[in-house]
Amino acid sequence: MTLHPSYFIDVVSLIHVFHSDHHITFEKHDSYVKQTYRNRCYIAAANGRLGLNIPIVHQKKGGSVPYSSIIIDHSQSWSTQHLKSINSAYRSSPFYDYYEDDLKALFQDIPETLYEWNLKTFHWCMEQLQLDVTYDFTNDYTDHALARRLITAKTAPIFSPDDYLQVFTEKHGFLPNLSALDLIFNLGPSARVYLKSQEYHLERTS
Repeated sequence: MTLHPSYFIDVVSLIHVFHSDHHITFEKHDSYVKQTYRNRCYIAAANGRLGLNIPIVHQKKGGSVPYSSIIIDHSQSWSTQHLKSINSAYRSSPFYDYYEDDLKALFQDIPETLYEWNLKTFHWCMEQLQLDVTYDFTNDYTDHALARRLITAKTAPIFSPDDYLQVFTEKHGFLPNLSALDLIFNLGPSARVYLKSQEYHLERTS
């Protein structure tokens, strides 16, 4: 399947990846678009759904800008704040302690471009979930409808995944389609079982 690299892949996209042929083609010739998962992800925090946004260096106005050329604005302490927010949200989750060191190590080496950083977060999620997923890149732009829908953050997701136990479920109820971080920290190794059980959503929307 074809995907646009996103910041800590969301659960609905992750379900698609899990039920793919274990090979992903990442779009590498698209333009950068605002209000997408390219520079944001969502977690379940004490006050509800919380967006983590990566600041970028804005290029000259006029015309589209290639996604692969977008540079992260490292003059802001966004990575430190993101780690603090993730720690605050998930320190009481069942499996956060197990993954914490690997997460901190990931943030120790952040590439210059947003595209490369998102690939690193994708690879990290696949490692934690023990999913053997390979990937390559498009040779030119392919306007893939599903990929475009999955990367868009401003519209409702294609479907709402089944509930699973989250840290603040009693306070906020189930918050759907968050980052894969939410699934990993709350379910740990059982996340694979959960992902497998969501196949019927794909069948109903295909």
